[in-house]
Amino acid sequence: KQWYQRRVAITAGGLMPSWLVFIILGRDIILLCGGLAVKYKSLDKFSIKELFNIADGTIEVKPGWHGKVNMCLQLGAVIGCLGAPIWSLQDSTYLQAYLAITGVMGVYSLVQYILTYKKVMGKIHSEPKWMEESKKDS
Repeated sequence: KQWYQRRVAITAGGLMPSWLVFIILGRDIILLCGGLAVKYKSLDKFSIKELFNIADGTIEVKPGWHGKVNMCLQLGAVIGCLGAPIWSLQDSTYLQAYLAITGVMGVYSLVQYILTYKKVMGKIHSEPKWMEESKKDS
């Protein structure tokens, strides 16, 4: 099978629309990459161990209200999609509207986090500290 034919189980079973799974997973992957970028730029000395060291407190993650609301909506969407066959909601307009609201909130939450990352990145040096120091040494 091609990569685009492999889907998350809930989508492959036809229980949740693939566009919503794409929004949910895409948002989380983008947030993870953003967090790694902030961490990378704030390192004193680069190493993979330091990049993934969550104990040093370089990045303080404060979820906004939009992230919390988004998580609740996503949880409700999973419950609704898994329960749809049991409760005969597969073709429910209410479920489809709820999934659409969940998708819109996921995109909104992503945009808000991107704006926050931009502010944080603006406060950090233009180059990682360890790169600046290695240029001074040479």
